[in-house]
Amino acid sequence: MNSKIIITTLGIILFKFSFGQITTTKVINNETPKKAMVYDSTLNFLGSDALLYIGQELYLIGKSETLRTYGYSGFIIDYKVNSNSLKNTYKPIIPEDKKYIEYDMGGKSIYDSLAGKYFKVLDVHMHPKAKEQEYLYGTKFYLALEEKESGNKLFFEYDSKYEHSFPFLVVGYFEKLKQNFIGQSYVISTKYFTGSKDISTGNTIHNRPGQKWTCIDLTIEEQFFNLSLIIKNDLGEKVLADYEYLFELGGKNQVYTWKKAETYKTKFGVVNWNIILDREVKIGFTEEMVRLAWGEPKRVNKSSYGDQWVYDDQYLYFENGKLKAFN
Repeated sequence: MNSKIIITTLGIILFKFSFGQITTTKVINNETPKKAMVYDSTLNFLGSDALLYIGQELYLIGKSETLRTYGYSGFIIDYKVNSNSLKNTYKPIIPEDKKYIEYDMGGKSIYDSLAGKYFKVLDVHMHPKAKEQEYLYGTKFYLALEEKESGNKLFFEYDSKYEHSFPFLVVGYFEKLKQNFIGQSYVISTKYFTGSKDISTGNTIHNRPGQKWTCIDLTIEEQFFNLSLIIKNDLGEKVLADYEYLFELGGKNQVYTWKKAETYKTKFGVVNWNIILDREVKIGFTEEMVRLAWGEPKRVNKSSYGDQWVYDDQYLYFENGKLKAFN
């Protein structure tokens, strides 16, 4: 009798236990899992991907002396309040015209209160009017910032369409550029250095054609506040080279890696290569050589007797792929 009770009781316990366990089941999935979007530091201005700024540290770039009196635009206290309000402007320049204060018209922030400061991006918000007036505000966001030194909280109005209105340098982007450029050697067009001075001595440097320049640092120069490479030649002369101009804008025909330059020198010969580095052309140049010296033409007019390449105020005539004449 007792043994039956024990067996029955044990059965009840096992029954309850079997239904009390939580089990997991593995499901085979042939799909490649999606990677979360993360900021990879390859761009400074992220356009519509503004959310990637969250957690990043920003450095507010200074302005040339003539522009400092106008301060900075877009820095406000509360993004949900009228951003054109003087009362909502972060550390505003108080205009002499009292009507601005009377009518609470939007102001600008004092230059010295912001220039050279570091900010952490805490969050990113869509413009409050983005949904109801997308055509006006759909590209605008607000970066929620914390000024690192003071701990002050503020917002910056960010327009994803206009890179020129973004006054920051992302610290991660800057650090990645340093890693990529420091120690790299380049050959730069001789005309780029016209009038350039050694940043240590103030003496005018003379860039010899084909001279090797090695990047020793990355900095922001304090005249126009452009991101620049500090490069040094074998004579110990050091100059600033504008990063944006050389590597993003018009510098395609101004700068070459040392390895690439050596390849071109071997291919074209020292004399022709030096002419290219002077950004000049001569009769007999191939189309490739002309492109290296002057870049792509604005227009190419084809005819039975050859091609005409049109630049701003120059016309070049090719026959069988070689420069035959130019004005």
